[in-house]
Amino acid sequence: MRSEQEASRQRLKRQAVEKAYLLYYNRVLFEKGLITEQERNRMIHLIDSRCRAGR
Repeated sequence: MRSEQEASRQRLKRQAVEKAYLLYYNRVLFEKGLITEQERNRMIHLIDSRCRAGR
């Protein structure tokens, strides 16, 4: 039981780090002018959807 809880915590941590990483680079690409605001917003929605689906 305890190892399942630890595995669950580790999975949640990984997902949080992955989401932060993706959102950070999405923002960087937008700030550097490499993607448009529309593309940035679309990616934000995709990232949010992906992270919700992993729960």
